[in-house]
Amino acid sequence: MGHERIGYLPKSKKWRDIVDEIANFTANSDTIAQIANHTTKNLIERYNNIEVDNGVLASFKFLILLSQAPRHKNPSEFLAKQGIQLPTNFNLLGLSRAIREFINSSSESKEYSAFANHALIETVSQWTKQSQIQKSIQFDIDKNSFDEWRTAADGSGFCELSRMFFSNFTDNYLRYFLEREASAKINNLFDRDTFNKKLDEHVNEISKHAFETSKITQSFSAGWFNKNAKDEIPSIEKIQGFVSFCFKKLNSEITREKEFEK
Repeated sequence: MGHERIGYLPKSKKWRDIVDEIANFTANSDTIAQIANHTTKNLIERYNNIEVDNGVLASFKFLILLSQAPRHKNPSEFLAKQGIQLPTNFNLLGLSRAIREFINSSSESKEYSAFANHALIETVSQWTKQSQIQKSIQFDIDKNSFDEWRTAADGSGFCELSRMFFSNFTDNYLRYFLEREASAKINNLFDRDTFNKKLDEHVNEISKHAFETSKITQSFSAGWFNKNAKDEIPSIEKIQGFVSFCFKKLNSEITREKEFEK
């Protein structure tokens, strides 16, 4: 899979520093380091085999099909043949419902499917809002909802969409494991409540960190889409190969950062 080679990705703020800002009100430096390291360790372990889960693969297939739909004369009919029921004019609520139905029909792991649902719904919401701002069509009641997805139907658009997806996946897992590890290490209920409030204050920094990490997936997404998904529906084997490659690259980047900060 040819792609631009990227070295160690610089981050606006290191993961260890973000955790330090959230937890330094009560935890000592060793405890903070443990929370930061265990969070990334858990994330790395989850990403080792996540690409074999059918629910995760279904979430990415949904993204591909939604990107392809505007290229067809009747997008709703095209999606219906693939098991996705969406009218010509749909809103985010209807799109979210379609996502859940499609992923849950292939669900194996409840955890993976829950994170896949969340990451995909966040992704389509972000893309839709971004498209509406760019095209100023949010108040056009006669618009075709698929118009918002036309720019995703080529490599340049899909690589941005793909990065959003993997960024949201990483963001959700980082927050989940960070909160879980902190709960295990911080025994005082008052301090734990304070940690959760501080966590809410730093969600944007965590999201930014995840987005910067996900750049590792962006450089080869355009080429893969143009070759495998622009004019045809890729096989589940091709989708799994791509998703596996992306999660392995994410794992590599997260591992390098973890080692770099020791």
